[in-house]
Amino acid sequence: MILTLSPFLITTIIIVSVILILFIFIEVLGFVLLKKHSERVEKRNYNMNVLLAQKYDILVLLAKVFKKYQVAIPNEFEDELSPKMDESLKRLTLTERLTVKAYLMKASQNLLYFAEANPKVKEDQEYKILKTSLLEIDKNHRKAIALYNADALGFNYWIHFWILRPITKIAHFEDKEIVS
Repeated sequence: MILTLSPFLITTIIIVSVILILFIFIEVLGFVLLKKHSERVEKRNYNMNVLLAQKYDILVLLAKVFKKYQVAIPNEFEDELSPKMDESLKRLTLTERLTVKAYLMKASQNLLYFAEANPKVKEDQEYKILKTSLLEIDKNHRKAIALYNADALGFNYWIHFWILRPITKIAHFEDKEIVS
């Protein structure tokens, strides 16, 4: 017995097949693009953390300029600044980054205040270079935050886009946190 299909049924099967193939193509393409976007957001996050580590290094060098002139600085900055930070500064969570950022901001403001109040330190060439570097790092950190937030917001938008929802659920993509 030969099975004959009506032209309507054949057309329906072709249309459904094309829609299904197109949907699968969009999902695979969406996964690849979202994965790359997620990696870019993570790189931007890493860059912000590196800038915090650089700021910490500059503050340590600033504290050494104070010691060179035997200028008293607050106790929390005495032992090469505390808390001790190293390579772990490059792998911070958002909460840790906010804590470190607040600490480093307070430390840099205090150190610059004490430096500007002391004529010897204020005129020191090393201090001037370090101050310029610190201000440049602050400017770059603000730019890095803006770039990270732009990418994170874009990623968050696309993972909630209706046609990409199935693949984002399967791949366990989650919203990226916004940095203030």
